[in-house]
Amino acid sequence: MVNRDVNMAKFIVDTGAMFTCCNYKIFDIHLEESELADNEIKALGGFVRSMPVTFYKCSLKQFTIGNIDLGKQDIWITFDERVTDTVLGMDILQQVIFTANPYNRKMYFCKDAADYDQNFQLDIV
Repeated sequence: MVNRDVNMAKFIVDTGAMFTCCNYKIFDIHLEESELADNEIKALGGFVRSMPVTFYKCSLKQFTIGNIDLGKQDIWITFDERVTDTVLGMDILQQVIFTANPYNRKMYFCKDAADYDQNFQLDIV
């Protein structure tokens, strides 16, 4: 959730990525880079064709995976047009239980062990 707007995005789950990041257009299409002058900045190397990309830390009022509300979360956004993937990294993934079912090729997210025990079944389809 950005300001009053609710944005939905499909993320690539990347357990090798330390940070959740995306292009600013996913975050807020009207955002100007100059508005983030006071935000924390990271230059992540090797992100696009081994070239560094500048990302800005941005706070979301709410971040939800499926029906799991993770509350306020920070993500990293860039204005670099070469970045087209929306990546869900370990900064957020470490807060949930996630597993992949090889039989139906789906990924499941659970908020805690009880949620996992109640809702996940490894069925052969």
